[in-house]
Amino acid sequence: MRVAITGGLGFIGKQLAKKLLEKHDVTIVDIRTDDYIDGVDFQFADLRRSDQAEHALSEVDVVFHLAGTVLNVARKNPRLAVELDILGTLNVLEACVKNHVGKIVYASSFYVYDGLSPRAEVDEEIIPNLFGAEMFGVVKIAAERLVYEYERKYGLRYVILRYGPIYGPSRRCTSVICDFIKMGLEKKPIVIWGRGERKNQYTYVEDVVEGSVKAMGYDNEVFNLISPERVAIREVAEILSKKYGFTVDYDLTKLEGPSMPYISPQKAIEKLGWKPTPLEEGIEKTYKGFKKKLL
Repeated sequence: MRVAITGGLGFIGKQLAKKLLEKHDVTIVDIRTDDYIDGVDFQFADLRRSDQAEHALSEVDVVFHLAGTVLNVARKNPRLAVELDILGTLNVLEACVKNHVGKIVYASSFYVYDGLSPRAEVDEEIIPNLFGAEMFGVVKIAAERLVYEYERKYGLRYVILRYGPIYGPSRRCTSVICDFIKMGLEKKPIVIWGRGERKNQYTYVEDVVEGSVKAMGYDNEVFNLISPERVAIREVAEILSKKYGFTVDYDLTKLEGPSMPYISPQKAIEKLGWKPTPLEEGIEKTYKGFKKKLL
């Protein structure tokens, strides 16, 4: 089977490509032209261009669509978020139909649940709050809706993966866990806004890759690939302080953001046999990875 990965040179994409390469032919589709992977075909494409998307996604059986903005980019540049996450996804879907691709696996985000009550518990059946979500959640919700429409209209099979906040030892990691570890290794204090009460379900990158590969075998399903452990930012900082001696400071003049609701990964655990890494174990792997790179 030939599998294409849009955004395949990114944080998740590179590890996913290496995993898929164990059993499949892999094509990476990216706008970057560096950091190639041995044994993987490469196609340059700006997915905002429908002609480039169509050319890059020819002669493939499954497309993992990972290309898109990240949270901070969507906040700073909503135009780019709309162009890449919505128009880019539309172009990928059109390319799949024209090239007779069998399935698209779309990398969505836990941010589709943004705007829902932090006291709630949600699963894949919950309808997102489009007008309560911030920009990153909005473009992910819109892209998911396009995926549903292309299945309805053209029979394009799909899997939607709502990734949790992902961390791991990579310079492309944008998680607060990675930021804290890098600051600590550079002998800088970890600075937490407010009291650090905002809660999240930090998810290790290798788990996301493993779950994505397992989910590829399903049709027309949605899975939350997110850790079941919900912890406050201050708890993460306390782990780092206790285990590695990092200094932690609190800036009470800064406002921290609201918590998300509790997002259940039970469907993925039961249906895929998915086994998320415990937080402290994932932090240890990330710490060792960053320390090795800094030596």
